[in-house]
Amino acid sequence: MAVTRKALARRLAVGVLLAAGSLALSACGFHTVYGDHGVSGKPSAAAQLASVSIDIIPDRIGQMLRNYLIDRFYQDNGRPVSAGYRLSVVLRSTKEDLGIQKDATATRSRLHVMADYQLIDAKTSKTLYRTSSRAIVSYDISEAQYSTMVTEQDAYDRALTELAEEITTRLALYFDRGSVAQPADAP
Repeated sequence: MAVTRKALARRLAVGVLLAAGSLALSACGFHTVYGDHGVSGKPSAAAQLASVSIDIIPDRIGQMLRNYLIDRFYQDNGRPVSAGYRLSVVLRSTKEDLGIQKDATATRSRLHVMADYQLIDAKTSKTLYRTSSRAIVSYDISEAQYSTMVTEQDAYDRALTELAEEITTRLALYFDRGSVAQPADAP
């Protein structure tokens, strides 16, 4: 199958644009957060996340969040033998009824799950990074009690998954950028 000059020119133009885009991104300091930083000598964010010990978080939703964080932090090497950091999380949740009917029953509920967390140096016990995250999800309230219970559990699962992703991303950015991300002294 013969390639026309027009198709060849189009392929060449796309290749040039991709190369120029890659050069522009590398010139502005763009790099992957989780990737290997190679010659910089600085460990990758993934390697530093793997050196974080996650404190026990009370209650069932705390167990679930901790398990989601464990899944994200210790992907390849398992849990750290001697952790360089500790992650302390305080979790709280509230439910708000929505869609109130004339008989004062709700048809929908909104779940707010908030996590205040801090990264602590394991050797000095100094707080290195402190912030909070929240997730808001909603679910239907059915006349069937079991159905409502299942949808509420699913809402908790979605909220905790969202929180685990946000905590992982924020800590990875902290490790990648150092204390620039948001120092512990910030309000």
